[in-house]
Amino acid sequence: MTTKRVFKIWRLAGAGLFLAAALFFLYRVREILTPFLLAAFLAYLLKPAMVKLEKKGLRRPLAILLLYLLILALSLPLFFFILPQLIRELNEFLTQLPAFTAEVEGLLQGFYRRYHQVAIPAGLRRLLDESITNISATFQQGTRQALQALLDLLAGAASFLLAPILAYYLLRDSEQIGRAASHLLPIQVKEDVLGLWLEIDRVLTSFIRGHLLVSLIVGILTGLGLALVGSRYAVILGVVVGLADLIPYFGPVIGAVPVLALTLLEAKKTALYALAVMVIVQQVESSLLAPRILSESVGLHPLVIIFALLAGGELWGVTGLLLAVPLTAIGRILVKFIWARLVSS
Repeated sequence: MTTKRVFKIWRLAGAGLFLAAALFFLYRVREILTPFLLAAFLAYLLKPAMVKLEKKGLRRPLAILLLYLLILALSLPLFFFILPQLIRELNEFLTQLPAFTAEVEGLLQGFYRRYHQVAIPAGLRRLLDESITNISATFQQGTRQALQALLDLLAGAASFLLAPILAYYLLRDSEQIGRAASHLLPIQVKEDVLGLWLEIDRVLTSFIRGHLLVSLIVGILTGLGLALVGSRYAVILGVVVGLADLIPYFGPVIGAVPVLALTLLEAKKTALYALAVMVIVQQVESSLLAPRILSESVGLHPLVIIFALLAGGELWGVTGLLLAVPLTAIGRILVKFIWARLVSS
């Protein structure tokens, strides 16, 4: 074995050890990474707008501050109206939760008494008994998880406040950061990695920015519609529907379930109005918003997307549902690249 080959092996081993040590370090400090991840996400979303402002003659720091002022102006209704109302609705919901739980259990017990009067085979009766018990437990567990998610979101205020400061430096020095990152790449793979990143960036730009905007509009329209029909939890349900709409195909159904369940517990008439609101908002999304905003797809067949969503939900729950499609799109690009290299070699 030549000295050059030995040196190459040691260099690869050293790079592998360095990468493993870096990943281990990031894992150990994962609790403090949230504001940095939020900052990177915010910088990724704002960079195209910053570039456009620079082309109009604005200096980069001024362009970033102008974007921040615009975001702040758009966020004023959130801080002064929506957030206080969300907190009030959460308090009211927590107060009413025991009554809602008792009402659901009463409905299930009524159904239980009715079907016990019907001649049903013993095996099917046991299955129905288990199903009723599971439905009650699922309702309580789902309610607790949804409330915990909203409370965690509110508790992460420090990360949301720090993220714009970090994002400012990421945006201001994005070229220097990019050049420093590219210098870490070996010359042999630098061109391939940069080409892959450009293709991944194109797909993610279309998917993330488009879906975020559509989901924001859907959440606002749903909240306004539910407020107009008299729901006491319009803001909470608007937030839930907006977040659920980030999930392709299944999102509207996932968002509709808590809306109908909660408004049905409020009043049957309110539930009918809420159903009408959901139908109207989905028609607006499918006929107006999606064709205009989601101009490009991620290049995946609907069957692949559905499989990815089911697999993501099975592996990582709600987080898996949100990340399934972009991760699958990235995987498709990587597989195409590796296959092309294997075939050409």
